[in-house]
Amino acid sequence: MSTTTPAFLVRLMQYRGLSRSIRVGPEDAECLAFATELRAAALEGRLRAVFTHPANELAGMVRKGPGGKVIVPAQVALARALGLITGTSDYLFLMEAGSLAIEFKSKTGSMTPGQKDFRDWCLAMGVPHHTVRSAAAGLQILRDVGALT
Repeated sequence: MSTTTPAFLVRLMQYRGLSRSIRVGPEDAECLAFATELRAAALEGRLRAVFTHPANELAGMVRKGPGGKVIVPAQVALARALGLITGTSDYLFLMEAGSLAIEFKSKTGSMTPGQKDFRDWCLAMGVPHHTVRSAAAGLQILRDVGALT
């Protein structure tokens, strides 16, 4: 018996790829592999969760102006005002049985103070928080909690 993938899910999982001019570092490369697998698993019905990647990269768009004054673009200021939380994990998952957060780090990377604070907030609220260094490790966590087959 085959099931048809819902049209809304097809629309949500659309991704056209990065421009060749965009350089991707080791951590982002693992995140890209992870997200690619998540999209495929969602479309194939193997992912039993809703996921998102909060765009915390936007928070780093501040720059120094004349005299060293910090300039915060309007989009960043608005995102912060609307609830962008410093240190939010790279991936958040919502499942029928709960939720979890996954933070990616390169082989030598470590969490920032904001990321540690977000981890501590998750743990204080009983939300599982995981730090991984590879797409495979992130996928295994999802398998272990029954969110990925």
